[in-house]
Amino acid sequence: MRTLDRIALTVAAALLAASTSSCFAVTDLERFSKSPGSTGNFSDLRLTVRGMTSHVNEMFEYRIIDRDNILQSRGIILPLGGPDATMFVPGAVPKQNGPFKLDFYADHDPTHNMHYDRDQVAGTGDHSWRVFLDGSTDPPTPSSFDVNKGQYVVSFDHNTSFNLLTDPVPPREIGSPATVRLSNMGAFLGKRLEIRIADASSKRVVAFYRVPSLADVAPTITIPGMMEDDVAYTVEVYTDDNPLPTGNPGSVRAFRVEQQSGANKSGLDVTFDPAKAPEVHDAAPP
Repeated sequence: MRTLDRIALTVAAALLAASTSSCFAVTDLERFSKSPGSTGNFSDLRLTVRGMTSHVNEMFEYRIIDRDNILQSRGIILPLGGPDATMFVPGAVPKQNGPFKLDFYADHDPTHNMHYDRDQVAGTGDHSWRVFLDGSTDPPTPSSFDVNKGQYVVSFDHNTSFNLLTDPVPPREIGSPATVRLSNMGAFLGKRLEIRIADASSKRVVAFYRVPSLADVAPTITIPGMMEDDVAYTVEVYTDDNPLPTGNPGSVRAFRVEQQSGANKSGLDVTFDPAKAPEVHDAAPP
């Protein structure tokens, strides 16, 4: 197993009821839009996945990968929590060193081992897909760009045309893990929790994590491979009621802390306590 694809995750999240129906083919990988975003040299990403009925109780991960095969942003939802989900990630896509790939997968192998593995020849393992943000795929996929959006917008309908995400080689991580230790979270049990970790200077989000329904008052969350040495990062923690099945946010609260990553690949280690962290009102809702 490649070290890159190992994901150390320790989090107790409520497993939501899910249908056990098999994957079904839905064509029409929708459109992209691209334009200068609000994060300077980076564009935002709004990714929506739909019809993921067979993956509701599984881990979902996205990865933005540049032309040098380096991970630029990574996000995890554990579990996916519903057949449809939308992620908004400010600054996920640099405006240089493209074209960029958007890879994403559901941890569908029988062991649910929390990292990517697929045998494309045998047709077994995780269910995974690849989108090229310049609008090209093989076979070609219709795409268009809206220069007024300030973001890439990708809407994906579940299908069974799986891609091998380690082809030709696995992407390279840029750094070390981010660990967020949550404490005093009793008031937020049952609520959706989202964490965005951004470079404090550029505001670009390099690591994203969501728990659809918080079940543990003191989970520890780890996102691998995205923290560079000696960099100041902002950690934004959002909660909302996220009433199902509508998914409409309610009672949104957001907190923001800043901390420097360590040296010598020690990563970022943050303890978040809502009673001690500053609450903010200028953050976009999850």
